[in-house]
Amino acid sequence: MANLERPVHNRRYPKKLKLRAVRDYRNHRLPTKEILLKYDIRGLSQLRNWVILYNNGKEPVRKRVRKMGRKVSYDEKIEIVKWVLKHNHDYKQAAQKFDITYSRAYAWTQKYEQANDWTALKDRRGKTRGRQPADREKQLLKEIRDLKAKLREREVQIAFSKKLIEISNQEMKRPNDIKRFKK
Repeated sequence: MANLERPVHNRRYPKKLKLRAVRDYRNHRLPTKEILLKYDIRGLSQLRNWVILYNNGKEPVRKRVRKMGRKVSYDEKIEIVKWVLKHNHDYKQAAQKFDITYSRAYAWTQKYEQANDWTALKDRRGKTRGRQPADREKQLLKEIRDLKAKLREREVQIAFSKKLIEISNQEMKRPNDIKRFKK
């Protein structure tokens, strides 16, 4: 029964243990099941992943995932996009060179290429709310929309209060005392 329970957390293995297990596997010193038991490795697929990494010239170490990217200024974005365009859209190299993620380099380049304007790279989050429209016509249309919204809200409030009065009139013992609203 204990073997059927799933562990709460992922298991972490020290680098030295990984290297010893891979060397034992590659040199065929031990069968795979014995390697798993000797080094207390949970599964064969884990060992095979380490072997693949080792065979590709990389050490079988755990990758660190960046939790949050660094802040990049508008001028840096322009520099990065220019570099990417100059180097034939090599986003991976740009990510390594400028210490950003691949997806950010790709997104900024796509924004620039679609708009063909550097201002597309500006961060406008939180800047549009409350801004007044540029010309008089748009400003008047905005006022009309706001007034219609207020009117609709008022109509809903009136309808609600009428319905509330109607319900309370139905519950009264003497319906002749208060005039009922008609639908």
